[in-house]
Amino acid sequence: MATDRVSLIHFDKLSMSPAAAQRFQTALDALETLKLQDRYVYLVAPYLGDIADASDREQLKTAEAQCVRVVEELLAAKSITKAKSEELRKVFEEAAERVRAEMPA
Repeated sequence: MATDRVSLIHFDKLSMSPAAAQRFQTALDALETLKLQDRYVYLVAPYLGDIADASDREQLKTAEAQCVRVVEELLAAKSITKAKSEELRKVFEEAAERVRAEMPA
């Protein structure tokens, strides 16, 4: 079942522009290095998709706020350690930076 969930994450890329899909894949690769349980990958990945697919600064800001919330919830539920939460925050921050770098000033 976990493999099916991960396949669904990749299905999300089909509705994205090629640039957004590439940013999403880069973020998913970074997420994979954290070695989170599949259920947490499945929970977190759509937020990375929202970041990758943000079309303006307001959407990006909203997506970033949601990411902060989900990390805090995982930490509060003791689903991830403090160290892992910091690593996850970094994945989100780097994903947002990639999008921000491609947005017009």
